[in-house]
Amino acid sequence: CILLSLFPATSLLAEGNGGFSGSFLRIGLGARGMAMGNAQVASAADGYGVYYNPAALPSLSDRQLALSYSNMSLDRKFNFVGFSLPLPPYAGAAAGWISSGVGNIRAYNSNGEDVGELEHGLHAFYGAFAVKVIALAQADGNLTNLPSDLINIGVAVKFLREGISDTEEFKYNGSGLGFDFGLLLNLHRNFSLGYQARDINSSLSSNTNDIFERGSDLKNAFPLVQKLGAFFRTPLNGLALAYDFEWSDKGEEKHHLGAELTTAIAAGRAGYDSDHFTLGGGLIFKASKRISMKLDYAFVDDVEDEGISHVFSWQFLF
Repeated sequence: CILLSLFPATSLLAEGNGGFSGSFLRIGLGARGMAMGNAQVASAADGYGVYYNPAALPSLSDRQLALSYSNMSLDRKFNFVGFSLPLPPYAGAAAGWISSGVGNIRAYNSNGEDVGELEHGLHAFYGAFAVKVIALAQADGNLTNLPSDLINIGVAVKFLREGISDTEEFKYNGSGLGFDFGLLLNLHRNFSLGYQARDINSSLSSNTNDIFERGSDLKNAFPLVQKLGAFFRTPLNGLALAYDFEWSDKGEEKHHLGAELTTAIAAGRAGYDSDHFTLGGGLIFKASKRISMKLDYAFVDDVEDEGISHVFSWQFLF
């Protein structure tokens, strides 16, 4: 048997989410979304749509390679790499990998002996596909009087993995599967509504026989989280507003507010994410004749005394 300082350390990832499993998938993703208070369910037509709302994928105008790095306190890490592409005229698809975890965790055996440091890792591997419902109907000659992108639906499947770096005395691995569903209504070129159901039947299953003398099989279910949101491009040049309402089957409710002011070469953003403020900005430029780049930054205020976070994102459009 081994006694670890692991459990207080990993619980830090769950603060503000009720301590339920899968909290690393409720942090948010990408500097743009996090700077806008995670109000993205109706404004996710970028490289991070696989996370916020897979239904936005058919609305992509370019193929996108998206990267994100978070500089977090308490030796935590949270990184992402993903690729998204439109599949005109009907669909879009994406794949991505979220990697999260905590390092420098001291481990002690049942005799109180220090057996070194452990690394705790959490991973989610995404695959997503979405279609334009009206465009599909129009291919058969139906609903020709409606905009082809009026209604989009999408589904994401994610393979989940949890592990702790191996030692002679301690070995732990968990795995699981989960699903997300998204709906996007493009009611006007300046106004859209979005809905997401996140972590449908998501869970991590593991066995503790290698840790304890009397181990057992564990299955930790993730909360089902739902979000309903709106995105509005105002008459003021370049100014857009976003709002999401979030609720879960564990009784938690959150409000997400975001604002974005964009020009041809730069963007400024601000938001409110349930209980803390967020800020950020970005630059847009041509890396080559065929490739555009977006470099974004977000400042996320202190959450539950965990310290501030700095989020950096890169998107390559081609």
